[in-house]
Amino acid sequence: MSNEAFERALDELIEQLVNTEEYMNYKDTFARVKYDAGALESINAIRELNMSVQEMSEEEYERESENIALRMEELLSSTKVSDFIIAEVDFSKLYQYITDRIIQTLDDEDTEDI
Repeated sequence: MSNEAFERALDELIEQLVNTEEYMNYKDTFARVKYDAGALESINAIRELNMSVQEMSEEEYERESENIALRMEELLSSTKVSDFIIAEVDFSKLYQYITDRIIQTLDDEDTEDI
């Protein structure tokens, strides 16, 4: 499926990725929460809350927005948890940037042929 040049390029990309500030911060903050059951519980609750908000209608969100904000504030009250969530979002943005660039480059190559 893949050739040696592709594998080398992929290995280089991964090496560059693990040396980014975003990844190192994510890894560091994860190390601080991974054995803390309370922190992990809060992180999972934040993820579940975010998923439920995405599934809400506008009306439902407007009705529940104050409760959502209070719950989120409560879940983020731990510095460990808030630091991890920020690091995770930053790393996710980097991952999304990489994905977007790949897609954009492939799309640009496709339109050059037209």
